Amino acid sequence: MRRLYLSALLVLAPLAANADDLRINQMEQDIRDLKRNVQTLTRQIEELRRLPASPGVRRDPSTAAAPTSTAWADLGKWNRLRPGMSELEVITALGPPTTMRDADGAKVLRYALEIGSGGFLSGSVTLRDRVVVEVKKPELQ
Repeated sequence: MRRLYLSALLVLAPLAANADDLRINQMEQDIRDLKRNVQTLTRQIEELRRLPASPGVRRDPSTAAAPTSTAWADLGKWNRLRPGMSELEVITALGPPTTMRDADGAKVLRYALEIGSGGFLSGSVTLRDRVVVEVKKPELQ
């Protein structure tokens, strides 16, 4: 009986060790994923701190961004844009675009802001015959 018990232990011990190794490897991978998520969220928080405050929102003056040509970054302004608006209405609402380009007979007004060394905030408005046909609100990329 003792021999049977010892034989079973000798056979099962490596299997248990392999299962532990797999769990440890999975936990290590989970930790790496969490670290990447924390880094991404930390970067996004820093980027958001650099954006101008929305009207009615109070901010700590020490974190306020210096006035620049990023007035277009206010999401409230983008929420007011609608298909059918004129190009002039868009530029009045958002300000001059960062770049303009022609694509398949349409004019694309692009608004972009570099954030840090690895990302940027970007949105665009597509026009046909100087009328809005598509609005892509700014996203972190």
